[in-house]
Amino acid sequence: MHEPIPSEPRGRAQTYPQDGPQDVPQTPGSVVEQEMAAAAADDVDRMLDAARGRLGEGEHPPGSNHNEFTDWYGMGDVPWCDIFLAWCADRAGCLKAVGRFAYTPSHAQWFRDHGRWSGVPRKGAIVFYDWGGSRDIAAIDHVGIVEAVRGNGTIVTIEGNTEDMVRRRVRSFGIVGYGHPDYALGGGAPAPAPSGGAVPAWPGRFLRQPPVMSGDDVRTWQRRMHDRGWTLDVDGAYGPESDRVCRDFQGGKGLEVDGVVGPETWRAAWAAPVT
Repeated sequence: MHEPIPSEPRGRAQTYPQDGPQDVPQTPGSVVEQEMAAAAADDVDRMLDAARGRLGEGEHPPGSNHNEFTDWYGMGDVPWCDIFLAWCADRAGCLKAVGRFAYTPSHAQWFRDHGRWSGVPRKGAIVFYDWGGSRDIAAIDHVGIVEAVRGNGTIVTIEGNTEDMVRRRVRSFGIVGYGHPDYALGGGAPAPAPSGGAVPAWPGRFLRQPPVMSGDDVRTWQRRMHDRGWTLDVDGAYGPESDRVCRDFQGGKGLEVDGVVGPETWRAAWAAPVT
């Protein structure tokens, strides 16, 4: 099993006539001060500062999907619009609130599952697009972060992998909806359920190794397995020890034994009786 390949079609994450003039600067670190809404939480500004600092960053070599963001994520040279947001959130210290995803439909569904999805934009929201014009989460193929909301109904965004670069855009077309990270609390998802509680939403990426994958989703799964009685360090790093526990657990529950925490293995960790 493998994490779904991000579905952003190459060459389509550009501008559209419906969006209107692109009268925004593309200078690294620049701020659209005159467009800013009321001051937001510090985490919002740190997230946006991380994104602004990479304006103009592209792919090396051009057209390869390879850059520091895909290197950091560890999934290979794949479309990286959502990966870029995860990288920014990691630098800003709000990855738990924003989410660590490469597949945009899973990311949007994660927000919806946790009651943090709406059709209303605001500064710091994660905006999801379908260039086909639907309002269907399953059809989403691009994502960005809202930097400002204009009085004319357009939004100013910063997006990765738009014409193969990090760019600032003015948008009004193709918007499916907005995910609203819980910046104030530093966590966009409810706390992990205790033993016997409801199953927390699968985080949207397949946990496996090598290489060692790290994140709050790994820690959540490790904590659950530890609560079930497995000997496992809850350190947020999915390495050989986690792989061993995963395989042993899968074998005992009649699942495919591959050492990969996908939707079925994740669900079983909470749903299956503790034995």
